Amino acid sequence: MKCRKPDFLDFERFSAEGIPEDRPELPDKLTDCLTGTGIPFTNRDNIRQKALRFLIEEKGYHREDISVDRGIKLEIEGRKILSLVDILIGFNDKTLMIWKCASGSLVTRERQIIASARLLEDYIVPLAAVTNGKDLELLDTYSEKVIGSGFQTVPARSELIEFSKNISLKPVNREKIIYEQRILYTYDAISCPPACNSDPEK
Repeated sequence: MKCRKPDFLDFERFSAEGIPEDRPELPDKLTDCLTGTGIPFTNRDNIRQKALRFLIEEKGYHREDISVDRGIKLEIEGRKILSLVDILIGFNDKTLMIWKCASGSLVTRERQIIASARLLEDYIVPLAAVTNGKDLELLDTYSEKVIGSGFQTVPARSELIEFSKNISLKPVNREKIIYEQRILYTYDAISCPPACNSDPEK
C-alpha cells in the first residue's frame, strides 16, 4: 500500500499565506524506468525513480541487477510489520548494496538502512545508500561509517563487480537481530502510520 502521509509529498511546506497560485501541480503518475509502466505518484517513488535512472544511465547498471521493494518481516510485541527496502543491487543472487529513498535529513536515515542491511539476508549487505533525491550518503554497513557523500561516490557497475570479488560477506550476528529489528520497527512506526506498513499476512 502506498503511503499517503502528507509529509511525504515533494513540495515546500505551506506558508501562512496559503498555497501560491503559481505552484506547479504534482503529477498523478510516474513512469517506472524498470518496467516502463505507470505508477501512482508518491514522494518516495519520485525520489526512487530519480535514483534508478541515475543508476542505469550514469553508473551503467542493468535492469536485471536491480530489484525494488523487498520486504523484511518483523514481529515486535505481537505486532507484525513488513518493512520495505527501496532499491537492491547485486549479482549472482547476492545483494551488495541497498538504498533508502526518503525526503528530509540523510543523517536520520543512516541507522535505518544499516538495520535493513543486517536483517534482509543471512549475511550483512556490505554497502548502503540514503538519498533524498538531491543529496546522498554512501555507507559501509560493517563499520556504520559514511564513506562517500554525493551521487558521484556511488560505485559504477564495473566497480561493484570488482568489489564483490574481493569482499567476504559477513554473517548476521544472531545475538543482535532483535536489536536491529527494534531499530527498524521504530523508524517505520515514526515515518508511516500502521496502515501503510502492516504485514498483509497478519
